[in-house]
Amino acid sequence: MSIIHISQIEAKLKSLFENLIDISDFSNKPPSDQESLFLTRALAAFAILAMTDITPEQAAACITDGYQDNGLDAIYFDELEKTLFLVQAKWHKDGKGSIDSGDSHKFIQGIKDILDVRFDRFNKKIKNRWSEIDKAMNNTETRFVMLLAHTGAAKLSPEIEIIFNDFMKEINDSSDVIELQVLQQKDLYSVIKDGLGKPINLEVVLKEWGQIKEPFLAYYGRVASSDVAKWWNDYHPRLFDKNIRSFLKTEINQGIIESLSSEPENFWYLNNGITALCKTIKKKPIGGSSNDSSTFVCEDVTIVNGAQTVGAIAAANAKSPENVERATVMIKFISLENCPEDFARRVTRTTNTQNRIENRDFVSLDPEQERLQNELKIDGIDYVYKAGYGLPDTNKGFNLTEATVALACYSKLSYAVQAKSGIGALWEDVTKEPYKALFNPSLSSLKLWRLVQVHREIEKSLELEKNNLQGKEAKLPVHGNRFLARQVFNQLTAINFNDPKKSVEPLISEVPEVTHRVVELTISAINELYPDSYIANLFKNVTKCQEIEDWIKSHWT
Repeated sequence: MSIIHISQIEAKLKSLFENLIDISDFSNKPPSDQESLFLTRALAAFAILAMTDITPEQAAACITDGYQDNGLDAIYFDELEKTLFLVQAKWHKDGKGSIDSGDSHKFIQGIKDILDVRFDRFNKKIKNRWSEIDKAMNNTETRFVMLLAHTGAAKLSPEIEIIFNDFMKEINDSSDVIELQVLQQKDLYSVIKDGLGKPINLEVVLKEWGQIKEPFLAYYGRVASSDVAKWWNDYHPRLFDKNIRSFLKTEINQGIIESLSSEPENFWYLNNGITALCKTIKKKPIGGSSNDSSTFVCEDVTIVNGAQTVGAIAAANAKSPENVERATVMIKFISLENCPEDFARRVTRTTNTQNRIENRDFVSLDPEQERLQNELKIDGIDYVYKAGYGLPDTNKGFNLTEATVALACYSKLSYAVQAKSGIGALWEDVTKEPYKALFNPSLSSLKLWRLVQVHREIEKSLELEKNNLQGKEAKLPVHGNRFLARQVFNQLTAINFNDPKKSVEPLISEVPEVTHRVVELTISAINELYPDSYIANLFKNVTKCQEIEDWIKSHWT
């Protein structure tokens, strides 16, 4: 069957990418070599096509294969999903084999050169996509997917798995930013068989289900979280409505993952659930009239609310499937069979714009916030701490996020690191640390406003420093901004921020020079202590940040 599958994959690649794949660099080669090159590049484009929502024309434009490609056959940044796909493809015409050690090492080295911003090591095709790569690198929420596509029937060998696992362990320091996905022959054939863009049909087992008949048919109930994880694995990202596809690894998602891991039996109570639309819903006869458990056939399913829940379940399932197996989640399926034409759009929009309670919303209940706001108002300063309110003039005011970041960077290294990795954790519980260490009765409104002013000047100085840096170092003010602000606060002349007779202007005037020196020393510290670390993750690791901070202090002159 392997040769038959190869033939079918080949036919699909030719039907999708004929006249779209550039092989002009092989124009002087034999026809057989040209065809092999076409299929390899078409396979790389198809891998991206299978993982994203772009057209064959767009996928073909992602090809970077060629001389000095550094092992990278295609590159694509999905801005909606905040995912940078880095592809290596291997066409095995006999359907045998997989990815070998040499190709694996070359691919990984190419990715390291991307992460280290070694622009000079790549060919023109990759250089032409550098603005896209740079946009991905500058986004702290970007995840990197190493996408291997090959037409061999064999899985990755244990030796190759070790190579990739060691690399991911090295990069995934404090959080998972890079992952490996493999499309081998059976996966490619499955994608072709099921069809790109083909409607998703599911058989769903609902426990303790209910039914709404009027005005539109809908069913709701509990579904096994392990089933939801399988939907993600089989159909992501097509499973989600285009308007809500982005699954971000925020502190909210981490909270979902943690609740699944620590108390899976209570997950149903702790989660808001999922909303899905389908073309039709039909209940199977099995189970009779009992609503304890029944199977429903749902045609053309799209999840319109709960993408973060589904993504978090899949992430938790990858790490501890035994816990996910014990959890259930609430879901409702709405049939569009007899709905008005715009009903699907209304459901999508409304379910995603209803107010969601987040950590920062509980801050508004803290009387200290109202005290600070009232004190600042007397001095003509606007302080906005409630969500949904904007500042009329940022020169005469600030908001809760600015206040929290400034306080965190001034107060404690671990708080500065948390402000970078997930600021919501600083607001998680207004009755205890870290929140209480930042906002408490001893914090004066004058000190808070002055800290914000100094921090703003630090941010401006970091922006100027970024413009004067090159390569990997240019990412430092982006990914290390909270750590760097912490170091600047450490090295500025100490003053009493509570003393109204003391001006903050002399301190602000020190900021550019101190910031420049901090950046210089931080670069030196990283080169000595952690030269191979991925810079975005480095500044989310408290232990490593502490070592860099100690190094800076010992070298400060």
